[in-house]
Amino acid sequence: MHEKHKEAAENVQANAESSVIDPNSLVSRVLRELYDSVQNEAIPERFLDLLEQLDMAENSAKAGETQ
Repeated sequence: MHEKHKEAAENVQANAESSVIDPNSLVSRVLRELYDSVQNEAIPERFLDLLEQLDMAENSAKAGETQ
């Protein structure tokens, strides 16, 4: 598990243990914290390279269709 995700889960678990929380509320909070941590992560360079390769392949295919 990614360190930020683990930390978010631990924070929520600590809050749950200190007070009585509706299970749905707990799940909602964990998902929200997980989403926030993932949203702030940088896009991996390998993924950006793959997207660039896909764009180049699409452009080549379009150029081949017009000839």
